[in-house]
Amino acid sequence: MARGIDTIAHHTTLQEKGKTIAVLGSGFYHIYPEENKELYQQIIQKDGLVITEYPPKQEVKSENFLKRNRIVSGLALGILVVEASHRSGTSVTARLAKKQERKVFSIPHEVNNKHGVGTNRLIQKGAIIVTNAKDIIKEFPFLTYKMPEKEKIEEIQIHKKRKFCNNHEYNEIYQLITKNPITLNEIYEKSNKTISQINTIVLMLELEGYIKKVAGGYECIFEEK
Repeated sequence: MARGIDTIAHHTTLQEKGKTIAVLGSGFYHIYPEENKELYQQIIQKDGLVITEYPPKQEVKSENFLKRNRIVSGLALGILVVEASHRSGTSVTARLAKKQERKVFSIPHEVNNKHGVGTNRLIQKGAIIVTNAKDIIKEFPFLTYKMPEKEKIEEIQIHKKRKFCNNHEYNEIYQLITKNPITLNEIYEKSNKTISQINTIVLMLELEGYIKKVAGGYECIFEEK
């Protein structure tokens, strides 16, 4: 357990009623960072697991966190690298995971982001690019995707919102525009209308507040009017 993404991952898993395993780089009497003592208790209370290879009184040492990374990668089906600078412990974990024949996933970053140097380099070396959770799930056929509550609410909003577009002429085009941006050419390929008709309908949908123009095309506005 450590600050940052590790802590967020544990907390989020517990919030979603999942099970999580924390691997310490110290003994049980020396939880690091100290503010994670409550998280330590929550993991245990909610049927998670906290393990360490060190005796209970082993104090915190930075080198022990690098050593324990082999256990982190070994326990997992794969690892997701969210951020990694030029030289980081996360990159070490990714290297260990590859040796252990685990899948390595990485979130791409802008080229000038110092926290993304390591993630981009991993992608260059063959890590699987991840833009959403489904990119990970599809790599493991025995896993199923569980839609988060936030995403469920968003889907309900989309469904309700679509009821407001009762103009039959607009509806065919409107149904093609979701939360994933779509271009005019893609709409043309999927509809029975001409480019001229599509341009007119898209403009009207935008003016009436059903859709908005974004990078990559158009997307549905989820909030109800």
